Amino acid sequence: MADFRRKRNRLPREAYIGQHWYFITLNAEDRRPILAGGPMVKILLDTLRAACAQHSFNIYAYCFMPDHIHIEPLGLAAKSDLTEFMRAWKGTSTVPLREVGLDDPPWKKDGGINSPLQEPRLQKGFYDHILRPEDNQDAVAWYIFNNPVRKGLVKDPRDWPYTGSWMFDWKKAVAPPKEFVPPWKKVTPPS
Repeated sequence: MADFRRKRNRLPREAYIGQHWYFITLNAEDRRPILAGGPMVKILLDTLRAACAQHSFNIYAYCFMPDHIHIEPLGLAAKSDLTEFMRAWKGTSTVPLREVGLDDPPWKKDGGINSPLQEPRLQKGFYDHILRPEDNQDAVAWYIFNNPVRKGLVKDPRDWPYTGSWMFDWKKAVAPPKEFVPPWKKVTPPS
């Protein structure tokens, strides 16, 4: 099993507090397709909604892929803390996810306490991008909505059942003309 340490946030803690827009990616360990299924997505959406209420966030866009999750949360208050919000969401998801088979300890699978650790897990940390004023929130949302299309799972993003928004009716919205490209995917031309 791979060494599975928590990814540290890149910026100082205070950068994750306040009324900010974020683009978050949460991967399954080794990018295994462990999220393909309605019961797991329902649990994650329910616990996400509870964490949003508790930590003053709303979700502009989300997409649950088989091996990762994208969300575009918005901090609604000066005290909105992304790190605590993510900790609460993942923490309250653990027990219900175990009940449907995600993150089961290995001894629950085969009865042996010495079996190798092969249980599916979500990564301990998350990848974050704090949106800048020049970033178009709608373009980021459409980048998220189009993820299943880019992966060849559907032809139209509206056909993917695990995508949505809690802030607008995205299925009736029109994608912005300029696509969002995450900073880590931008290619710098040679000089």
